Amino acid sequence: MSGQFVTAAVRGWIREATGIHVTGDNQAPVDLAIRLDAERRRLSPAELIAGVLSGRLPAQPLIDAITTNESYFFRAAKQMGLTVDALLPQRLHESPGRAQRILSLPCARGEEPFSIAILLRERGIPDAAVTLVGGDISERCLADARRGEYNALALRRTDSARAQRWFRPLAGRRYRLDPAILARVQLHSANLLTSGVAALGGPFDIVFCQNLLIYFDRDTIERALAMLHQLMRPDGWLFVDHSEWNLPRGRFRMQERDGCVGFRPVAPVIGEPATRLRTPPTPLRGPVAGPQGTARAAAGADRPRMRTSTSPAPPLARENDPVAALDRFDAVLARAPHDPPALLGKARVLADGGDELEALECLERLLAAIDDGEALASASDRVDALALFAVLLVRKGLDGLAQGYLEELARLAPQHPVLRLRGGRP
Repeated sequence: MSGQFVTAAVRGWIREATGIHVTGDNQAPVDLAIRLDAERRRLSPAELIAGVLSGRLPAQPLIDAITTNESYFFRAAKQMGLTVDALLPQRLHESPGRAQRILSLPCARGEEPFSIAILLRERGIPDAAVTLVGGDISERCLADARRGEYNALALRRTDSARAQRWFRPLAGRRYRLDPAILARVQLHSANLLTSGVAALGGPFDIVFCQNLLIYFDRDTIERALAMLHQLMRPDGWLFVDHSEWNLPRGRFRMQERDGCVGFRPVAPVIGEPATRLRTPPTPLRGPVAGPQGTARAAAGADRPRMRTSTSPAPPLARENDPVAALDRFDAVLARAPHDPPALLGKARVLADGGDELEALECLERLLAAIDDGEALASASDRVDALALFAVLLVRKGLDGLAQGYLEELARLAPQHPVLRLRGGRP
């Protein structure tokens, strides 16, 4: 069902606005983001693209749709543990009276900096000793972070005792973060590639920049690393995801401590020109000041395309333990990114946990892979994907967009029970 709306002009605009390098592998989720945003604004995708690229329409909703990222608490538990147990105590001892500054960029919905705030409270490190800052390109993510409400999947790596101490259960399997932790983090709109990064302040002693560089091309990675270098103290620490350990070493050197890998700034070469802060492209001036965040829609950028088979694959039935199910599905997808049963299973777990946008992305990846011949899927795989896609769109109030999926579902499986959605919401 991919609309193929990502033209060369759209790719260029996305790269300038967000840094995301759109390729054939990650184009389908971007197409989905365009169609979802167009439906919300009651426009055609072509009208939306023309309006955003010309500056006549605000770009931030589309940026939010492209870059919204699913995360969870204590995702980088080892690096966080090293930070609060070793790095901070040492640095506070060596620089008494100076508050340490920690940056989480991108911070998504706040899961990472709030996790660090929880650890600081549990270790008894005074609030005045550490300043926590989070930045992201998605205004929607920042709004969610300020609200401090999360679904069960966001707590999937949080032990039960810690969850009971710092979260209050709400209706619908949602949880509210302790207001004292919520108040510990300064949240800002900040784009690592533009002048908006100045809002973050600095310099920072420790920076968490996980799962961002993998979505950039080589030139954009160099720009991002140059900005991170400027944001950090000369003796600071940078933590990135293990998949990003091959980042360019010109500005940072790898260092291992207590079983964790981090990066330390290297002094710039004498005579090296300073990196200029870039301003956003013309359509982003005025109402939009995009922060920099991980791109949900860019999953798989610059990774090799591969055909996938339906075997071996985890079972598709819903499970009592969604965390274990997600782990298994992700393990399969790490080897075979277009595996139909794994994508369908992950979409179902995410949908049940309330992460409907991420579920839709999984389904869009699957349908695009089937259309492109990248996935060896059965007819029932496509039917299941179409049915779940339609259900999720109707739940989100996007009935018009759901009709295309329902019509194709009707052609393939005329008696499918989801077709009753034509007469009302599920």
